[in-house]
Parts: sequence; structure tokens; C-alpha cells
Amino acid sequence: MISSSHNLKAGEIAVKKKFATKEQIDKALSIQKVTNEPVLKILVDTGVISDVQYAQVLAEQWNYGFVDLINYPVDKEVLPLIDPDRARYYGFFPLKKEDGKFHIAIADPTNIEALDYLRLSLGNNIIIYVATRAAITQSIEKYYEMETVLKRAEEEANLMEGSIEVKQDVDLARLREMGEEAPVIRIVNNVISQAIVEDASDIHVEPMENSVRVRYRIDGILYEKQSLPKRIQPGIITRLKIISNMDIAERRIPQDGRISLKFEGRPIDFRVSSIPSIFGEKVVLRILDRSASVKSLEQLGFSEYNLKRFNNLISQPYGMILISGPTGSGKTTTLYSCLDKLNSPTKNIITVEDPVEYQLKGINQMQVNEKAGLTFANALRSILRQDPNIILIGEIRDEETARIAIEAALTGHLVFSTIHTNDASSIATRLIDMGIEPFLVASSLIGASAQRLIRKICDYCKEPSNPSREVIEHLGFKVDETVTFYKGKGCDKCSHSGYKGRMAISEVLPISPEVQKLILRKVSSKEIASEAKKEGLKSLLDDAMIKAAEGLTTLEEVIRVVSTLEVEE
Repeated sequence: MISSSHNLKAGEIAVKKKFATKEQIDKALSIQKVTNEPVLKILVDTGVISDVQYAQVLAEQWNYGFVDLINYPVDKEVLPLIDPDRARYYGFFPLKKEDGKFHIAIADPTNIEALDYLRLSLGNNIIIYVATRAAITQSIEKYYEMETVLKRAEEEANLMEGSIEVKQDVDLARLREMGEEAPVIRIVNNVISQAIVEDASDIHVEPMENSVRVRYRIDGILYEKQSLPKRIQPGIITRLKIISNMDIAERRIPQDGRISLKFEGRPIDFRVSSIPSIFGEKVVLRILDRSASVKSLEQLGFSEYNLKRFNNLISQPYGMILISGPTGSGKTTTLYSCLDKLNSPTKNIITVEDPVEYQLKGINQMQVNEKAGLTFANALRSILRQDPNIILIGEIRDEETARIAIEAALTGHLVFSTIHTNDASSIATRLIDMGIEPFLVASSLIGASAQRLIRKICDYCKEPSNPSREVIEHLGFKVDETVTFYKGKGCDKCSHSGYKGRMAISEVLPISPEVQKLILRKVSSKEIASEAKKEGLKSLLDDAMIKAAEGLTTLEEVIRVVSTLEVEE
């Protein structure tokens, strides 16, 4: 147990870090006189500080570093040197061996027995860090228990005398048994929980010729995380199909499903898709955290210039505003931010989505169910009889939906939706290509916007960069000696990628009278873009380059996200 002098110091540190107030510390000290527990534990138990803050205070109190173990790139070569049962019992985890010294994360640096065990096992060349017990437990499960479960699954597969091998005529009852076996369940649970912990947006489970590859999409980039044995492929795929309510007997055509679960008290939904491939069925899970709060438009990354133009659009009383961009470009997040800004007790807001990704307080949300006959078009017809002020349509996919949306916009409703085009200038021509008459498009569309998500430079390892003048000029940026570009060196906080988090780049196109005339003439999207630039449009490339010049992202990321084909010759 920590002595009273240390307890007082811990309280002072908590106040210094603004984790707690002096009054809260005094109250904890009063409780301590009765319970004789450490002040930090009392602060956690009473909800004053979090587990992470507890570990940070403990680290400073005992002059150790704090480590965010979840995002730490663990050196797998040091793992076999540690007994996982002892690591679990004492609450520690090996990070790496560097220059002959072992770096160890521990939950309780006051545990003399744990420190003695580490010195006895590894010698005195030990550098101690403090991490949360939850993070240590998750890491032990990820790096040690996963290996144990995989070995057990392979052993059970070998006992099945080949019945588990990948082939089309596997017995249906046996498939279901494999999907409900304990090792398979634990593997799938581990894959899903680790993806949530690492803030992945998608999980890809991909059958290869000799293995099953598991990849996570984090900040828009796919990272390979695990390689599972080929022999347990049927069990893994079947388990995913069972929990997402897919037909396990059908393996020849694509299927869609959904999973709803709670992770650490948070409701998490998954949109699941399977397709047949030459080595078996590939399954992709899109992760939707329903507990995530809706961000304001200011938090999405809009430049001050684009934000002003966009706010002018959404403040209109009626008309249609469309946002374009590829899958995963943040369109739905932007639309939700619009609704959150416009939401008030005086407005009736109704959405039609597929699926409902986040629950918005005070807004009526409908979910498309095509199997039951509830399509976007059918739902829209019903909505118009519900006296709405504002309507959100998840996506305009066909002419029928487009026509009803335009009808709503022309009859006094503010309509938001998404559409698939490369830029804002192509939105009007896309509607015309769907079969909508130009005069309807020109009179209903009041604004078009396109966006992408671009990775932000990690704040912890940000450093100046010297890109070549040729690259800058090729991107259409006039070289200014006063502009300093930056990059991320790579550190533990960003898993050595140099990037942490994403923000939106966008182009906002208000439909002016001149643009309306061009739409009526059915001109090309290039001509619309040309006129829009005269009226002040900043393209996706312009916005991305401004953010690079401001030190928010890198030129390499600009080239990756915004095609250089957009650069004017």
C-alpha cells in the first residue's frame, strides 16, 4: 500500500494535471480515513479520474514514463521471454528490448513482488513504464492468448481428419458446429475487439491460397494485422455469417448482414458483406460506433472560407443540397453535423437511411428495408405526408429517388442527400444522366459539395520537411520561400506512420444564376467547374494544398488522396 505521504503527492499531481480539484482530493482523503485505501483508487472508484489518468498520475508519482499500450508497436521477438501466466498474474507486459535493456509496462509500479520477479527473470537492465491494467490485459490476450487459441483450433482441425478443409461440399451441420466451437469464437471475438480498440473503420477477412489474412482499415489505410491458418477458414467465415444472420449454406453469391453488440458498455453496430472469391468467401465488416457523438461542422476540417459558404447553403429554407465522394469519405458524418446544427423543437426533421449509422436525439430516423419493400423511394413518399421541414436521404441511387427528392425540394422542403461523383461540378450532370430534366435540376439544386478524408500529421512527431520544388509546382502550388511544409517522423503515438487522425478536404459549389444557366444548357461538368472557379470555388486540390501549407497534412498525402489528374496542365 502507498504511504500517506505518497498519497498526498498523488493528489497534488492530480490537481496539477487538472484531473481533479482540491475539494475532490480533500473529500477522497476524508474517505481514506475510513477505508484506508489509496487516494488514487478512491478517485477512480468515485468517478473523479479515469483509468488512464490514474496510470498517468502513478507514473509521475514514481518517476516512470506512461505508455499508451494500445497504440504501442510491440516488439514480438521479446514476447517468448515472458511467461504469459506470470504477466497476467503480476499485471505487466514486455514492450521491447533495445540496447540490451528490457522495456516493460506495468499496472502497479509499487508491486515489489512483480518488480523482483522481472529482475530475477530479465536481470537489472529494465526500464519501467506505467500502463492501465485494461490495456495490459488486452495486450496479453492479443499477443499471447491469440497464439494459444490458434494452436488449439489447429489441433482440433487436425483431429477432424480433413473434414474441416476448404471445399464446397462441407456438410452443413458440420459447418455450423465449426462456427460455434470455442477456439473459433474466441478468435473472431479477438479480431473484432482489437479492431474497435485500434479505432479501425473496417475489418477485412480475406482467404488467401495458404492462409486467411485479417486487415484493419485505420485512418483510411489498410494494415495487415493477423495471418490465420487456412484449416480454420470455414469455421471463421461461418462464425461471422452466423452472428450477422447470413445464410451459411449459401457460399456462391454475395450476402449482406448486420451485427449489434456492446463493447465496454458502448453500442457498436457492424455492416457485414460477404463475396465469393477463388480461395473462399471474403467478409468485410464496417464498424459503426453508435455511441460516438456527432461532430460540429467546425470540427470536421472545413476551411474558414468553405465553412462560410456551406453555412450559407444549409441556412436556406428549401431546396436540395447534395454531397458527393467515394465510400468512406465522411459524407454521412457531414450530413449528421448539418442536421445537428439545424435541429430545433420548431422543425420536423426526418431521415431515410441504409442503415441508420448514428442515433440523433430529437430527429425521426427511418431505416430502409428492401426485403420488406421499404425502399428509399417508398419511404420518401410516406415522409412527404408527415409534414417535414427538413429531409435527409441516405443516398440518391436511381431516377425514382432523385425525382421524389427534387419534388420535395420544389415544394418547400430542405433536402439533404449524397450522390457518387468525383467532384461538386459533376453532381448536376450526374442527375441529368439519371434521366432528370435539366430545368428540374437547375430549379431544385441549391448547393453541391464534394469531399475526401485526408490524414493529419501526428502532433507528437511533427517536423519540418523539404519537398522538391518540382513536386510543389506540379501540384499547381506557387513556390513561396516563406511556406514551411511538415511531415511526421513516426513515433509510438502514431504507430510509426507519421499520421494520427483525419480531417475533411472539400469544395463547396453554391448554384448561382450563371451555373443554373449552364445546367439548363446541359454543358459538361468541366464548363460548370470553370464558371464555379470564376465565382470563387476552391477545388479539392486547392483545399488540400492549403492544409499542407498550414502544416496540417503532407504533400505525399495530398498526392495520395487527390488525383494529380486534377492538376491543370
